[in-house]
Amino acid sequence: MHAAPGHACPGHPESPRRLDRMQTWLNNPPYPEMLWLDHQPASEAEVMLVHPKSMLDDLKAACRMGPHELEPSPTYVTEASYQAALGAAGATLAVSRRILAEGRGRGFAIVRPPGHHAEPKQSMGFCLLNNIAIAAADAVAGGLGKAAILDFDAHHGNGTQAAFWNTPQVGYLSIHEEKLYPGTGRVDSASHAYGRIINIPLQAFSDTKAFMTLIEKVAAPWLRQLDAHMLFVSAGYDIHFSDPLTTSTLDTQGFFQLTQMLIRLAEEYCQGRILFVLEGGYDPQALADNVQACLAALCGRSDYPDHFGKSPGGRAMVGAQIENLILRHHLSED
Repeated sequence: MHAAPGHACPGHPESPRRLDRMQTWLNNPPYPEMLWLDHQPASEAEVMLVHPKSMLDDLKAACRMGPHELEPSPTYVTEASYQAALGAAGATLAVSRRILAEGRGRGFAIVRPPGHHAEPKQSMGFCLLNNIAIAAADAVAGGLGKAAILDFDAHHGNGTQAAFWNTPQVGYLSIHEEKLYPGTGRVDSASHAYGRIINIPLQAFSDTKAFMTLIEKVAAPWLRQLDAHMLFVSAGYDIHFSDPLTTSTLDTQGFFQLTQMLIRLAEEYCQGRILFVLEGGYDPQALADNVQACLAALCGRSDYPDHFGKSPGGRAMVGAQIENLILRHHLSED
């Protein structure tokens, strides 16, 4: 876990308090199957698999200026933010490399600041460095073959998409809420890479059934046809119905079921390799519950806390959208 306490801005939703309720897990893991890994900050050479040195120099210079808003989403920095970002990327690399070294396995990089909005040349959307993109690029550079990134954060991962816009070894699929920041991720974008890059914008108030159906009918054939050797998951818990920044309506049980389904897909299509990387989620209690529900599934357990209960309900109808996606991306169920 990388909580980055020095990267903090009063009143900002992306703050160290997001992970406060998980800190006790370091000495008392909720499941005996969990193993915490030691990690070091990523080196600039490792980060430069995604971000050019000029971007890193600009970010360092911004952090030396002290606390201020970097861009209007708002993304902020402090004097500690550059090292915080390297730490989050390094922790993600540690889990990814452990899975690769063992040949199979399940992991979760519980880190902040998040990463999927950070484009190769620009920090944005609360994100400084793109943790999951760095780990996927590192895996491919190390000989993995192909990597698949599935993003279920409520906001489109524009940075991850940009990092692999012209990289045939990496597939990207995003299920996100339409009309939210950053305004990217239209279904007809990335037309040069249909079948490899898939964007699925959902209506507000989409529920667990909508997400599960899309993963079964779209993500599964995408993974099969991509022939990826590891599944990376940008895990955004801002799709929980309590989140203050979004309107999606998943509940904690939904995250447990979603994780179980992704584990099955990784077992079937990605040689049992799956890595979750924390992105959004801005209700601290819900975030702790939802992350623990995913950890339960990763550990083969079924017990987890749920302080919020069942979702109030939402939109589940995605049939027409699925038909369009199958045709657009030439997906086959066989």
